[in-house]
Amino acid sequence: MTATQGVTGTINAPMTLGIQIGTIAYVWMLLVIAISVKPRWLDRLIGLPEMYFLHGIVGTLAVVLAFFHKELSPSTGLIKLTGEISLYLFISILLYSIFFMSSWLTGRSRFANKVKKYLEKIFNYETSIWLHRLNIVATLLVFGHVLLIPYITSIKSYMFWFYLYSGVTAVVYFSYHFIKPLAFHNGRLISNRKLADNITELVVQLKGNIAYRAGDFAFISFPNDEGMKEKHPFSILQYNKQKKQVTFAIRNYSDFTGKLDQLKLRSRVKIDGSYGRLYESLQEHINQNLVMIGSGLGSVPLISIVIHFVGKREITFVRVAHEPKDLIYEEFLKSLSDRYSNFHYISQIGRLSEYQIDQFANEKSYFLVGGSNQMMSGTMTMLKKKGVKSSNVYGEKFSF
Repeated sequence: MTATQGVTGTINAPMTLGIQIGTIAYVWMLLVIAISVKPRWLDRLIGLPEMYFLHGIVGTLAVVLAFFHKELSPSTGLIKLTGEISLYLFISILLYSIFFMSSWLTGRSRFANKVKKYLEKIFNYETSIWLHRLNIVATLLVFGHVLLIPYITSIKSYMFWFYLYSGVTAVVYFSYHFIKPLAFHNGRLISNRKLADNITELVVQLKGNIAYRAGDFAFISFPNDEGMKEKHPFSILQYNKQKKQVTFAIRNYSDFTGKLDQLKLRSRVKIDGSYGRLYESLQEHINQNLVMIGSGLGSVPLISIVIHFVGKREITFVRVAHEPKDLIYEEFLKSLSDRYSNFHYISQIGRLSEYQIDQFANEKSYFLVGGSNQMMSGTMTMLKKKGVKSSNVYGEKFSF
């Protein structure tokens, strides 16, 4: 590394290793920032859930490396202060994000989920977003931390790459937050109705068309409504290109979605998207029969795929629910099944059994799964036990 090459012979081996580790940690944190802006090309390549998973893993490893950097490369004065503050900020944000901004912990523990729901009264969605942005403050402190080290700033080759990586990341980040919003889609809420006790359907009239594909989702916000100004991801049920209308079906369970019923018609809406790679995955398996297994609101992107592909390819759609009221758009799907001979629709109350999975598991089909993370993981595991290849099973897990 250029930094350690420049200081070889002037510091001991542990400190040299500490500098190497610190440099890697900083570069990885810049990568985390770059991923956070949701580059469209990467979303279409691997999917946003996978991007955010990468974001979390790389961020966690960067914090671990930063800790070892601190232990191996002791410092004093302002250099030590900026380094330690940034490290403590990173650690705090990491712990907060694991608990509040992903389902890695709360999706596995009912107790943790109950605690999260209680604390969300204080740490709501918008607060979480702003706290997460403290990553930028911590990264700027690291930037200043490096500039305060004379023997590092004297190495021209190192500083060239340091400024280049930092500068490119800064341009990407500020472009997303200050330039890209100018291209967000603007619209007005024209319909707000209840599909069930805890499910709301929203229809938004847009001013222009969006680059939508079946199965996509978008980030939406309501700039004029308190507590709903930060973008939140929701699957798109249907997009009418001629009328420029986009429809969402959303479960009311969080501080953000719990306010949907209060939205008035003509409320201003901003949409960032669409995102997702369900459509890409289908195109990659165009010659296989499609079997979709959905539960709850995880069925929404699957219904959107039915609307687009019905009559065009062989589709079997199996839907499960805890209660009959959760089977939204049931009559619509049944009518499509009656109308098209190559669309087979099955719905039931209660989860699928292994015996039922046997009826669908075969090498000729491609499986899309939609639902809670627990439901998706369980269903995918059963399919793989029945001999379905991992490459023939896909679903987008929302943990953000």
